[in-house]
Amino acid sequence: MASCGTGTPPPPATTATPTAPASTPPPTSAPALGATGSPTPAPTPGSSREPTPETIPEAQTPASEPSPLATPATPIPTPIPGPQPPPTALPGPLPPPTPTLDPSPPPPTSSETPTPTPDHPWRGELDYQVVATHPHDTSAFTQGLLWSEGRVYESTGLRGASVLRMVDLTTGQVLRETAADPEHFGEGLALVGDRLIWLTWQAGTAGVYHQDSFELLDRFAYQGQGWGLCHDGDRLVMSDGSAALFFRHPETFALLGSVAVTEADGTPVDRLNELECVGETVWANVWLTDRIVVIDPTTGLVVAEADLAGIISPHPADADTNDVLNGIAYRSETGTFLLTGKRWPSVFEVRFDGGP
Repeated sequence: MASCGTGTPPPPATTATPTAPASTPPPTSAPALGATGSPTPAPTPGSSREPTPETIPEAQTPASEPSPLATPATPIPTPIPGPQPPPTALPGPLPPPTPTLDPSPPPPTSSETPTPTPDHPWRGELDYQVVATHPHDTSAFTQGLLWSEGRVYESTGLRGASVLRMVDLTTGQVLRETAADPEHFGEGLALVGDRLIWLTWQAGTAGVYHQDSFELLDRFAYQGQGWGLCHDGDRLVMSDGSAALFFRHPETFALLGSVAVTEADGTPVDRLNELECVGETVWANVWLTDRIVVIDPTTGLVVAEADLAGIISPHPADADTNDVLNGIAYRSETGTFLLTGKRWPSVFEVRFDGGP
């Protein structure tokens, strides 16, 4: 195949002076796109006791992670006339790509008010009934709560005091426990198969533990803060204290996408904290409140909510503002929810009206 360029012309065939071929300037590639800035970490909240992670600055926007620089466009070569070689056969099935560390999430959904998907069993303002009260360790600064195989699994926070534990519901007895790195502030907890995934607040790492032995199996790295975590059967759903939910791969923790969480009128619902995946919905504690919101993760719309202000008296937050409602675990075999708070004396088993 001939190559493009300039060179010494061949001897003239006639007495006419040959005209040198015009050289073609190379194609111009598109300029590279710049990256957006990284998220601003939440400031340490003021407290007379251990700093509470979930401090939201004014005008908080959903956390975002830095985007990699765009790859410059590849120049398109000028086609060469004449016979072309036969096309190269496509290769066979390619192996799955190696997941990259925490790729940049797509932006949350647009500001248009989303349309709810049908068939959610819970709608509007939810009433509840307390069907049982169980003991809870008042030293447990609850950050994650789940129910599996007749046991409660709980993750707690505070540096130097964060633990992962298995608890007997009826007695409150701790059956197994492992401590986090003393420098880490434990956060949300999710179960994937027989693996417990335990977030940290600011350390950017999640530990993976065997459900029965609590053996540390792996660690995942991520950017930004970790607050709540649950598994919907296909993806992990994560919160970072903003008005957004983030979706992650359950095997690699790679970021898959995100959605903005809003009221029906489009108002953002920020300070999303501990999460519980229930059917096609995500239940979330709203930090510093006694409110639980039920979210359609497809649209980000809040489809139901419950006010738990009267569930405990006196309220632990009256003595320490850090001791708020936090912890949601669903018992599918009974259709009831286990609810507790940070350093609360009780776990309340409740049934919400309108549920399945």
